[in-house]
Amino acid sequence: MKLLLGINEETTSLNDAAILYEDNGAELIREGMKNAIENQLPYNIELIPKGTQKCFRSIGIPIVENGKTIRVVGAVTDITEIKQAERELLMAKQVAENAALAKQQFLSNMSHEIRTPMNAVIGMTNLLLQENPKPDQIDSLKILKFSSENLLDLINDVLDYSKIESGKISFEQIDFNLIELVNNVKETHCLAAKEKGLKFKVKVDSDLPTMIIGDPTRLTQILNNLVSNAIKFTSSGSVIIDLSLNRAVGNLVDIDFAVTDTGIGIDADKKDYIFESFTQASSDTNRVFGGTGLGLAITKKIIELLGGSISVKSTVGMGASFLFNLQFKKSKKKAGDISVPGVVSDFSSLAGYKILLVEDNEINVIVARKFMQKWGLHIDCAVNGTEAVEKVIDNHYDLVLMDLEMPKMDGYEATKVIRSIGDDKFKQLPIIALTASLLTEINKQILEAGIDDYVAKPFSPTELHSKIRQYLH
Repeated sequence: MKLLLGINEETTSLNDAAILYEDNGAELIREGMKNAIENQLPYNIELIPKGTQKCFRSIGIPIVENGKTIRVVGAVTDITEIKQAERELLMAKQVAENAALAKQQFLSNMSHEIRTPMNAVIGMTNLLLQENPKPDQIDSLKILKFSSENLLDLINDVLDYSKIESGKISFEQIDFNLIELVNNVKETHCLAAKEKGLKFKVKVDSDLPTMIIGDPTRLTQILNNLVSNAIKFTSSGSVIIDLSLNRAVGNLVDIDFAVTDTGIGIDADKKDYIFESFTQASSDTNRVFGGTGLGLAITKKIIELLGGSISVKSTVGMGASFLFNLQFKKSKKKAGDISVPGVVSDFSSLAGYKILLVEDNEINVIVARKFMQKWGLHIDCAVNGTEAVEKVIDNHYDLVLMDLEMPKMDGYEATKVIRSIGDDKFKQLPIIALTASLLTEINKQILEAGIDDYVAKPFSPTELHSKIRQYLH
């Protein structure tokens, strides 16, 4: 110890420890020596010499013969540089974590701010398309609708990727109908395929179980992404979703998924490259087809986090086939027990029902009101949670559409207050959240507040109508 400190004395005693070390260094060494001698236990102690910025590690190993400790062999090492490196690493880690948190908070806030005007753009475009526009206006409105929805997809991609990067993604384990899910994916993209004149097929192995346990939301996201890409990069021919049983062991099933198209294909040397962030298969892909280059990167990360893997087979000009495998548990529930809510497109009348719309943004109120009045609903409005609670108490509403981010009292608190009112009708009153926030981050808060369901902004008319209809009928 003294040599490491530059003290030219060869002998060292335990008494020197009190002089040499800060705090309880002497006591730690005495306790270590005692344990080594009496209990035959080695010790490893970190010590700080007085008046220095150094750090030493003192170790001792008992030498035992015939059950007795005959001596303790030890060493003292200068670990100052190691401890400094550890401190710097911890500081760098903290800085990185703070930066990641700041980025996530920024993106979350920006998501909310961007989605609010996007709700108006997409909503008003849908309204104009439903109000018998002139023939020469239809194409312009469709371009506006496509562009605004494409912008929303880009926002979602960036937010999703950031969430995966920060480790905030979580997965459900719930029962769901696999066949119904795949058919819903087909229905979602059927119109886009039809507009391009593509054949769109779904093939499902008859040996696959109908009901399985897993995360239907993430599986839908994976398939939607791959199918959307397939349709986007295919100008003629077909797109096929193929599900087959790889193997079944006990209550586990391995399922092979394939999404195959007859589109532009991918160069052999770009097959791995396309799964990297912010990249696409060629420099002109972005100019021709658009996109962030994040879709496949997100898809790959989600599949890997679920324990699977993804690969691609392709020939330039002949199309591509994206293959992935995932494992699920078999469900004991029957197909009729659980169904994925369908989305209506007929906008059947909802006349006779009274709804309270709680929303502080005037443009969002105008957009939502225009849609719901078309469906025959009687609409009352509140601009914050406090006013919402007062109106719910003073009036009879069949349903409440509740914005979550509002001044004075937000949607969470307003819902809790409504649910706490003694009368059972307030506990049973359907409350649907209207939110521009990231649903995966607020899902727990929604459930804890007593909110029944949610619709994401910018909302589609079909989804909003479907959710309202579901709780009114």
